[in-house]
Amino acid sequence: MRYSDDKPYRKQEYTKDEILQVVQFYGWPQEWNRNGERGPERYIEVQVWDVLIIQPYQGI
Repeated sequence: MRYSDDKPYRKQEYTKDEILQVVQFYGWPQEWNRNGERGPERYIEVQVWDVLIIQPYQGI
């Protein structure tokens, strides 16, 4: 089961620029939650997509 709370940044996808704004507002989780005492956030998960590679599959 995934961790569930009302934090506004959960369950969303962000572009690189958007995630930088989120970090600027909330800070880096490894700084404010170094030992995991404030919930599961200890890192930021990312997926890196290359448009040239995925473009041929977008119409599938």
